[in-house]
Amino acid sequence: MRNHLKVLDQKVLVSLLAFGLALLGVAIVNPDNSGISTVQSYPATVCPPKLSDATSTSVLPSSKILVRQIPNKKNKLAKAKTSYYLSNSPLLVDGNSESSINVTRSKSRALATVVCSISSGDQWFVGGSGSVTSRASVVIINSGLSTSIVDFFIYSSNTVSSVISKRIAKNSSKRIYLDTLAPGENSVVIHAITRSGRVTTYLHDQRQRGLVSLGADFVSHGAQPANRVVIPAISNVRLSGKNTNQSLRILAPGNVAANVRAKIVATDGSFAPIGLDDINIPAGKVKDITFKPVLNTRTFSLVLTADRPIVAAVKSSGNFNGTNEFAWSSSSVELSNLTLYFGGLAPEVVLAGKDFEVDVTWTDKNKKIQSKTLRGSEIATWRPSKGITKASFSTANKQVYGAVIFKEKSGLSQFPLVAGAQLESAAVPNANARVITRE
Repeated sequence: MRNHLKVLDQKVLVSLLAFGLALLGVAIVNPDNSGISTVQSYPATVCPPKLSDATSTSVLPSSKILVRQIPNKKNKLAKAKTSYYLSNSPLLVDGNSESSINVTRSKSRALATVVCSISSGDQWFVGGSGSVTSRASVVIINSGLSTSIVDFFIYSSNTVSSVISKRIAKNSSKRIYLDTLAPGENSVVIHAITRSGRVTTYLHDQRQRGLVSLGADFVSHGAQPANRVVIPAISNVRLSGKNTNQSLRILAPGNVAANVRAKIVATDGSFAPIGLDDINIPAGKVKDITFKPVLNTRTFSLVLTADRPIVAAVKSSGNFNGTNEFAWSSSSVELSNLTLYFGGLAPEVVLAGKDFEVDVTWTDKNKKIQSKTLRGSEIATWRPSKGITKASFSTANKQVYGAVIFKEKSGLSQFPLVAGAQLESAAVPNANARVITRE
């Protein structure tokens, strides 16, 4: 009996020793003992389709990047074979660290630009109209392989609509004219919430009176409601001998009115413009305010502070090279490191913040790489003398906001400096043959 217990004790000791060695081996191979790896990647983005009589060009990072049109029966990606992709349909662009843009030019010489993106699931579009002169439309693109549902809340100068739900079939898109969502309403703000699916939503604002074009532009989705809103770049280019007409649109969503104060930031200086120094915004109702800043600069920024969360944007309009044109300047989130492809356009970059530095590296049409550091106490601008193919922006500063303005013979347009997609992380179990045991 004693011998049997002695043998049993030896077996227990050997087992414990083996178990301890196994734990030590796991700790050496996998110090955090998690058995999990983190994989990071960029999701695919979507560029908008051709709209009305316009030409839609998606400016891609490379001719070798994988794309597919939506819809597509095979759902397979293929090489773009060009960096300037002309398409009548929405275009899915394979995930990468560099953002594409879409340039839409209409026959009436209206210019509209927007960053190709993937929806965050909660978007605010401050702009557009449902009036009789409006041809504005919301384009919903489902690039996924399951049905999607998007809820819309339409705010106007009178009220907010009840929820309007739209179902979009897999691998398809749907275009909805704004005059059906907000008939007769001139001042509109749209809150779009994706309930399910992989959706990208765009708002294209187009105005027309009979056969006369009144301009067009994309309304980029702005920052979430906040007590401090920054609209980094607003055009003040003289059009036909007159300054651009400026109209500020504000909404205080919720049940409480907001008191708002505005400050113009320009190279001329910073000041509170007359008419915008003390604004009362009724709860849940959109308000448009016309203002005329006395400035000698081409561009300026607008900073709004409120006692309640608000969303806002500015519409710049006027007679442009003999035709009517406008551009929507949306609010922006903080600038982060990003690379954008401009396809030969000459952007005018405006940065707003406090005591900031932003490094810019760009490639011109001759494939020559150049760089510059933009510094500003409150605002800084940069306008290359010629068109560029791409530009990268990086900064270590917080609360720096940026946007670009395009001005050419075909029109005027603007969008915030934001990446089309953010880096995503996913946890993946480690495959290890040593976890396999036999009985």
